[in-house]
Amino acid sequence: MEWKWNYGQGVLTLPAAVLEADASPEQLRVLLWLASDPSLFAKPAQLAKLADCDRDATGDILRFWQDAGILSGGGNGDLPKPAAKKPTAAKQPEKPAESPAAKPAMALARADELPNYTTEQLSGLLEKNQPLRLLVDEAQQVWGKVFNPYETQLLVGLSDYLGLDDEYILLLLAHCKRMEKRSMREVERYALRLMDEGVTSAAALEDFVRKAEARRTLQGKVRAMFGMGSRSFTGKENKMLDAWSSYGYGEDIIRRAYEITVGAINEPSLPYANSILERWHSEGLDTAAQIDAKLDAEREKKGQTPREGSFDTDDFFEAALRRSYSDSDTENKQP
Repeated sequence: MEWKWNYGQGVLTLPAAVLEADASPEQLRVLLWLASDPSLFAKPAQLAKLADCDRDATGDILRFWQDAGILSGGGNGDLPKPAAKKPTAAKQPEKPAESPAAKPAMALARADELPNYTTEQLSGLLEKNQPLRLLVDEAQQVWGKVFNPYETQLLVGLSDYLGLDDEYILLLLAHCKRMEKRSMREVERYALRLMDEGVTSAAALEDFVRKAEARRTLQGKVRAMFGMGSRSFTGKENKMLDAWSSYGYGEDIIRRAYEITVGAINEPSLPYANSILERWHSEGLDTAAQIDAKLDAEREKKGQTPREGSFDTDDFFEAALRRSYSDSDTENKQP
C-alpha cells in the first residue's frame, strides 16, 4: 500500500530549517499552531491553551524559534513577559558578589527562575569567560551537535546562574543523552529537580547516575525475563526492583526466582518472584551458591538427588512459598 497525504481543508507551510532544530514537543506544538493561525501571535493566552503549555512559557518558546532563525520581527513587546528574573552577571559586572555566578547552588521552585540572557549578555559572558566557552565546546561534543543560541543560553544558565561546576554539567548531559532527554529544556528541568533533591555536587550526581542507570539496566533485564514487553513498571514493581538491588541480587539470582515461579504457578509473576527473593534475603542467603545449597538441602531432606541448574517445584521449600503467596494474595483481596 502506498502512503499519501490527506490534506483535508488546508496545508501548513514551515521552513525546512525546523527539521534541524532540537525542539521539544511543546515548542513544536506552538510553532504548528502559529503556522495554522498567525493571529495567535497576538493572543498568547489562547496560543498557550491550544498548544497545552503555560502562558508564561510562550515567550520563551517564541524566542527559541527566533534564535533558531525560524521566526523574525515582532519585537519584544509582542512577547509575553517572563517571570521577573534576578539580575545576571552580565548586567552587574562591577558587583561580583551579587552576580548569579557568585550565588551558591540552591533548590529553585520553578524552571523559569533561570534568567533569560539577551544576545548581548550571552556574547559578553562567552567573550570574557574562556572556561565558559570551553564548557560550551565540551558540551556540544558530548551531545554531538552544535547548540543554537537558545540551547547555549540554557547551558550558560546552569553554570553562570546556578553555579554548577563543569564536571557536574557534563556528567548531567551525558546521563540525559543516555536517558534520551535530548532537549536542553529537559536538561534544565532535570537539573532543577536534582537540586531540589539535594544532588548538588559532582560526586552526588555520579552516585545518583550510577544508581539510576543500574536500575534502568535491571528493568530491561527483568522486562525481558518476565515477558513484560515495553510496558512501564508500576510504582509497586519499581519498589520491588529497588529492594532486590538493595539485597545485592543480580540477574543470576533473579532468574532462579523466575524459574521457580514459572514452575510453581505456570506463568511469570513479579509478586510471586518477589516473595521468593524476600524469603531468601530474610534467611541471609546473599549469593547464588548459598541459594543453590539451600535448595539442594531441601531436596536431600526428601531423599531426592540434587540436580545442577534445575529446580524441583514440588519440594517443600517451593510448596511453602506457594502457600505463603496464596495467603498474601487472599489478605490483599480482603476489604
